[in-house]
Amino acid sequence: MAITESLPLVLGANAVVISGLAGLVWASVHPRSRFWGPIYCRATGEAAGAACAITFDDGPTPGSTERVLDLLGELNVRAAFFVIGRNVETAPHLLRRMHDEGHLIGNHSYHHHRLAMFRGHAYWTAEVHRTNELIWQIIGQRPAMFRPPLGVKTWFINHAAWAADQRIVTWSVRSMDGVTNTSKRIVERVLPQTQPGDILLFHDGVEPGRQRDIGPTVAALGPTIMGLRQRGIEPRRLDELLGLHAYVVGATG
Repeated sequence: MAITESLPLVLGANAVVISGLAGLVWASVHPRSRFWGPIYCRATGEAAGAACAITFDDGPTPGSTERVLDLLGELNVRAAFFVIGRNVETAPHLLRRMHDEGHLIGNHSYHHHRLAMFRGHAYWTAEVHRTNELIWQIIGQRPAMFRPPLGVKTWFINHAAWAADQRIVTWSVRSMDGVTNTSKRIVERVLPQTQPGDILLFHDGVEPGRQRDIGPTVAALGPTIMGLRQRGIEPRRLDELLGLHAYVVGATG
């Protein structure tokens, strides 16, 4: 077969491979994708009511998490905090404060390595277990919810959470507060998008080894929550919105 005759076949095969890889990436990173198994990204039907859930990732981080907790207390809002194990080790008092003030604690891995999505079973089992044990030591409860770093799902990540009796929880409205540098832009992004049943994603902390200004997030929270209430949407704790257990039932030390 001449090169010119085989070229369309080669190009066609490459297009199929590229399309397949693109589909796999979408299935792994999209917060609503269930390709790798069941996930929770929002409440639907009667469960949604007239409520939403506010969630935070990457804490606890001293100097940031306190400001978020102070504001939530002033506004009488109970949120969910998906914490990084390494951050818990350096700020156990903040985890205890989250719990004591009525917020839900979820697992967000131990290291939050950005390329760990390519790691296998043993790695992810250790990531989930190590963070669960840290949380247990501080509040006497093991989380029943897991949020994968960056929202990336794979068979190994999901299976590690399921083996620990945890549901995979993502989000339906992302504030982009990690890249948006003004509170005004955060509010303008979140407030019009949010509908009853939505799970909102913010950040109260910073991944180990990175830096970020939490100021715009804190400044946006008040206007966002008050704006939601003006629209008749009340923030509820994540487990209440989804009708799930907050912590593993019957877990022992």
